[in-house]
Amino acid sequence: MFIQTKAQTHYTHTASTTTYTDLEDPISLNDNQVWYNNQYGPFEVPFSFKIAGQTITHFSFRSNNFEFLTGLNDDSDTTYLMIASGIFIQDKNYDEEISQSPISYKVIGSAGSRVLKMEVKNAGSTTESNANETNSLFLNFQVWIYEATNIIEYHYGDSNINSTAMEMLVQENQDPFLIGLGEKFLNYGGFVYGDPASLSFAEVANVEENELGSYKITSYPVNGTLYRFIPSTTTVGTEQFNKTQFRMYPNPVTSILKISLEKMDVTDYIITDMTGKTLQKGIFKALENTIEVGNLSSGMYCIRIGDTTQKFIKK
Repeated sequence: MFIQTKAQTHYTHTASTTTYTDLEDPISLNDNQVWYNNQYGPFEVPFSFKIAGQTITHFSFRSNNFEFLTGLNDDSDTTYLMIASGIFIQDKNYDEEISQSPISYKVIGSAGSRVLKMEVKNAGSTTESNANETNSLFLNFQVWIYEATNIIEYHYGDSNINSTAMEMLVQENQDPFLIGLGEKFLNYGGFVYGDPASLSFAEVANVEENELGSYKITSYPVNGTLYRFIPSTTTVGTEQFNKTQFRMYPNPVTSILKISLEKMDVTDYIITDMTGKTLQKGIFKALENTIEVGNLSSGMYCIRIGDTTQKFIKK
């Protein structure tokens, strides 16, 4: 029997909001084929990437989730599941011949700062179809992984999974609503849980399935939600990831804070007070940016961009 233990710290977690945009001209995985419990892949990851300290070589889509593999030997290699939707999903047009729920991916950026973006579009619920013989639920999400930083992101688009739908899905599945990432056999798991307005994050090792209810999420992420899993600098046995590079001035600042980004690999920011309370957040659209901070009271604040936090003084 597995005994649940606290896992080694591999990630820190942040939740924020951003604008969700469908991938433009992506590479199709299902090629208009309707899908349910299908596997597409594995495909080679186009750059060096690590999950929980292990080097990933391939990715695929299987059943409900994108997954990443340390190799192609099923007996000895490790599989990590990106549990983004939290439910059993299938093609919205499963009883017909042509897919209404494309699965795809796209690689953007130049070598050294590439991002692999994977998308599930307009997916339906297997549970709803089986239990009610209806097909009303839909969801959209993307999983992004970043070269060099090893950051993992879950982006959530439009869906109609409200509290009533959540209750039905949990009751029919007899399973908690889980969102996170984890090793296939639960030797490692990192889960967001609780109310999305004030999420907690936990990493566990050797957890049994009947204990997963402790890490359920209470409502489905709304359109524009972004969950980021940032590799911890304290993780033993992994390389320290590259910090997001930016220059901030003037400091102290009166009203306009200027931000100069080294590159556009991370585009959202969060300003907090010294207790960690979020005061402002937004998205950068260029390398050179300005932020209006004149409404802040005099004092010290933090700005976080990607995996880097700097302090500034508001006069």
